[in-house]
Amino acid sequence: GAFEGWRQGHESLRKWALDDITPMERNRILDPKPDMGQIRLTYRRACELIPELQRVAISDVWAGYIDSTPDGIPAVGEVEGIPGFILAAGFSGHGFGIGPGAGHMIADIITGSEPIVDPRPYRPERLKTAAWGKVAEF
Repeated sequence: GAFEGWRQGHESLRKWALDDITPMERNRILDPKPDMGQIRLTYRRACELIPELQRVAISDVWAGYIDSTPDGIPAVGEVEGIPGFILAAGFSGHGFGIGPGAGHMIADIITGSEPIVDPRPYRPERLKTAAWGKVAEF
């Protein structure tokens, strides 16, 4: 059948609970190690500013990557050459703050409504000519 290869792959040879990491996630998710030197330095500096922190131990650390575009502005809009594919990426850690507005703009684009803001500065194809460190102008 159409799913024969999928059913017999190594990913399907065992079951996993819904709260376990799947084999597919282990292959796709970046998991950088924390920079312990930087963590110690930051903790030391924080304790210098707020001495009371010396009584508090660091219980856990983690690391991650922040996605960023060359010009520091998110890429939001329909992808050139792929009609109907809307991209929203490159929020550089600001997704919680500007995500709702981007979502509103995307909904406007999809429904054919007047966008809440001008979507042209965010168009993904601008990245073809973007340079790292040169912030976009509006």
